[in-house]
Amino acid sequence: MDTGLTRRQALAIAGALAVSVVGARPSQAAETYKILSLLDYSGPFANRGKPVEQMQRLLVDWYNETAGKQHGVSLVYEPVDTGYDQARTIQAYERAVQDPSLLGIVTFGSPNVIALQNRLPENKIPAVHGGPAYSLMKPGSWVFTPLNDYARYFATAVTWRLKTWTGSEPLKVAFVTFDGSSGRDWAQGLTKRLEGSKAQLVLSEFISPKALDVAVNVERIIEAEPDLLIVATTDHLQPLVLSELKANDFDMTKIVNSQHEGLGLLTLLKVQPEVLEGTHEITTENYVDTNTEAFKIYDSRKGNYQTRWSADTLLHYPSMMVLLDAIDRAAVKKKGARITGEDVYAELANGTFDGRGLLESITFNNGVDPTLGASSAVILQQKDGKIITVTDFMALEN
Repeated sequence: MDTGLTRRQALAIAGALAVSVVGARPSQAAETYKILSLLDYSGPFANRGKPVEQMQRLLVDWYNETAGKQHGVSLVYEPVDTGYDQARTIQAYERAVQDPSLLGIVTFGSPNVIALQNRLPENKIPAVHGGPAYSLMKPGSWVFTPLNDYARYFATAVTWRLKTWTGSEPLKVAFVTFDGSSGRDWAQGLTKRLEGSKAQLVLSEFISPKALDVAVNVERIIEAEPDLLIVATTDHLQPLVLSELKANDFDMTKIVNSQHEGLGLLTLLKVQPEVLEGTHEITTENYVDTNTEAFKIYDSRKGNYQTRWSADTLLHYPSMMVLLDAIDRAAVKKKGARITGEDVYAELANGTFDGRGLLESITFNNGVDPTLGASSAVILQQKDGKIITVTDFMALEN
């Protein structure tokens, strides 16, 4: 059949087609990696397990569909129940490190940190902790703590209260927490930070996480006559303590709740509004502000996940977001080459993170002090049935 083309024209067209086929290379296939999440579905914080898992899953899915897709990274999210137990944490970790695709870990509580901090450097896998730092953490740790040390929060709350203190005697501070490794660590840290200040710690009260009656504990609190009462317990204990204090006509405006048991969570735990009225919260996360990028990411996707914008899940929002940002930065630097846990560690150790507006800047210095992370905190208060912001971001006590 006559095509109307000379042999030279046909060869030219064939050559052009060949070049176009070679030039039209398929897009680079995504490299797949795993993130391990150590959670609590069966221990003292079991009611947090599913909502936290869902918040983390929301963020991983968001990353995979946005920056991950752009930079050739696909993350597999694997949640595991450790029951807030060290032995179970070690078992889960030993299984997980057999997978060469494991790139990072997000942890849940002090048992996870205690169990892993000496193991992570050997396997070159970094962890980002979804909760406060602890004094037991040693320089050089591969555990990164975006929320900083709670003792600094509590000391910052004391400093805030001292600004309006007019008494001639030292400000009397009582600290109530649960009888566990975290609670005792916080109490020890606060005691040290109040030394030499115009405040006096008059009571450290430790309550069993399984206690069903806190009347005796509250009696001791009232007898101490504190000017400031910091309450940092558990999902089970916090409502009991606050309700008992209210029943005994304690001045609720003297109370500062821990970020661990924030006002937003207490409302979800069905604490009566009149019990919370007047109480405060010290937190690194201004979750009242719904104009942040952090909230907008959550709000745009929340319909597909069983989670909530509240203190319990937001303790773990920065840990996952910081890990995702570190992974993404490592991927960009490697330009398509496969990344490792060491690459992610390098980004965590040398970068500054923004908290997407939920927190102010987060900078780690694990070589010197692994408890450092967020640099500031705010005071919130329950007033007229709503949570309001009482202060701007304040620098955390050193």
